[in-house]
Amino acid sequence: MDETHPITIDSGPINRGSEGVQSIQPQFNSGSPGIGDKALVRLEAIRKSNSTSGYVNSDLYRLLYKPSLYVTAYEGLKSKPGNMTPGIDGGTLDGFSMKTIENIIDDMRSERFSFSRSRRVYIPKAKGKTRPLGVPTPRDKVVQEALRMILEAIYDSPYGSSFSDESHGFRTGRGTHTALRSVRQNWNGVIWIIEGDIKSCFDAIPHDRLVNVLRRRISDQRFLNLIWKALKAGYMEFHTPVNSLIGTPQGSVLSPILSNIFLNEFDEYVQQKRKEIERGTKPRLSTEYRNITGKLERTRKRLESAPPKERAELLAHIRKLKSTLMKMNSTKLDGSYIRVKYVRYADDWMLGVNGPKAIADALKADCTSYFKRELGLTLSDEKTHIRHAKTETARFLGTCIRMNLGQTRVHKLTRHGRTFTKRVAGWQPVMEAPIPTIINRLCDRGICDKDGKPTSFSSLINFEDAQIIDTFNSIFLGYTNYYSFVDNFGDLSRVRFVIKYSLAKTLAHKHKSSTRKVFRHYGDPPSASTPTGKIVVFRDRIHWSKNPMRFLVSSERSPEANLSIHMRRMSRSLLSEACCICGSCDNVQMHHVRHIRTINKHLDTFTRKMAAINRKQIPVCSDCHVKIHAGEYDGMSLKRLTKRGKDHILAELGV
Repeated sequence: MDETHPITIDSGPINRGSEGVQSIQPQFNSGSPGIGDKALVRLEAIRKSNSTSGYVNSDLYRLLYKPSLYVTAYEGLKSKPGNMTPGIDGGTLDGFSMKTIENIIDDMRSERFSFSRSRRVYIPKAKGKTRPLGVPTPRDKVVQEALRMILEAIYDSPYGSSFSDESHGFRTGRGTHTALRSVRQNWNGVIWIIEGDIKSCFDAIPHDRLVNVLRRRISDQRFLNLIWKALKAGYMEFHTPVNSLIGTPQGSVLSPILSNIFLNEFDEYVQQKRKEIERGTKPRLSTEYRNITGKLERTRKRLESAPPKERAELLAHIRKLKSTLMKMNSTKLDGSYIRVKYVRYADDWMLGVNGPKAIADALKADCTSYFKRELGLTLSDEKTHIRHAKTETARFLGTCIRMNLGQTRVHKLTRHGRTFTKRVAGWQPVMEAPIPTIINRLCDRGICDKDGKPTSFSSLINFEDAQIIDTFNSIFLGYTNYYSFVDNFGDLSRVRFVIKYSLAKTLAHKHKSSTRKVFRHYGDPPSASTPTGKIVVFRDRIHWSKNPMRFLVSSERSPEANLSIHMRRMSRSLLSEACCICGSCDNVQMHHVRHIRTINKHLDTFTRKMAAINRKQIPVCSDCHVKIHAGEYDGMSLKRLTKRGKDHILAELGV
């Protein structure tokens, strides 16, 4: 395996602007193919090697010696909302630098690297419950992201994933809509639905069983030891250290992929059970159906020789028979034809059975036993049910699902590069948005009362008018986009009414006015301008026509896309840049700010300048960084960080 070439920074060309700012462009020594090549090319080789399941990976730990891996990991984390959430040490990603990466690599080489305890917080859930969430330190987040990238290259290679096609949680190019689209397209004819939910899944995964699963594909003991350290790090709760005996803590960057690797065992078990249970090539038709079919065939033959008047009478009779045929198009559940459907998103899964209820009962019992015996997990009795698909409603990913007999739907399908339409009739999935549940959630947020009457969202009255409208836009568009595919899409107009009038009442509350005056002043729908002159309008909806296939699914990514994305992150990284204020190259760190929705008078001078150039992170030396946090920034322009600013400086220099 190739050794890591040390990175050396030579003095590059210096660009001096009119304000005395100098920008030193680092140049890496010619002995190395580049800061981004080594680790990322090795990751691509791992992806290709794992295109076939069963490949055993070795010598992975040495990949953690490469700075480019951590730079790419940092670039993937730096703009996420949680990057400014402090860990147990009170630190955030603010101040992260190449020196931090060098210290991490030194600890990796000597194998003395250890993960700190995470800070535990509790997130409110429905019915008064809470979800424990661990907040790691910034250094641990970057290392965990580097480990996640390696594990993803092994188990979810774009050249051939080891995960099941029915697994949709925490995977690139997949999500809740791909899972629900799978139900819409493939669950025709399902009679029984098994709703499954694993009790405290993330917090109950046994460490030893998880590592044993990893051993099948990873033979590098040092890499596995690092995974052990991440699992055993523990957390602080009310200033009391708690050791982690089981579970992959929620909030950890590694938790989603580790849980997917572990639950893939259940996916494979379901595939095995499907092969054992499924039988028959097509449904066996009832006697009534066969009688009507024969009668139709005899009638069609008579039409060929019948006079025009009699032919018209027979055609009218055939139309009536077709209607009767549709009503009687059912199969006898004698076990001659059985099909099993399956879909999983994280710890929520669902099984569909086209067959007798006894099959569904046995399948549920087998799954419950497998979880307890093989995975050491328990199914939640409160959330695991068997539903009759025609008379009861199942809940999956916040969507109500049932089967409807007698409707016909047209699907657009693509096979072998050709797109065509397919008309499907019979037991079709009906997917609906739970309007009462949505209204209850809006009530919990303070947007309406228990009866669904809009109220003022008082927590927003101190914000600018444009920010208030933007916040209500995000709430409204969040619901309409997520439920864009439901069969009762028009019912979301009720949600629109609640959110729109809550917006009006919030603006009226802020300006001590009335709802009528708000609509008169701000218009209908309401709109307001930002300090920069941008107009923000409430995204009211006019058309409420349904589209059962309107799923928000991203296009499939080519296998080479991951490498190009990582290389692009590397090329745009500012970690090796000089201080953007004084031009110093000594002890340069990244200054971070939280998400800035708009420029307003409440921001400090430096943050306002960062917002003006649309930057959330900039490189500064330690001295300038201290001055920024102390409020001693002298007002120097940051225009050189923008492309226009760089072009202006080069023009001044005559370059």
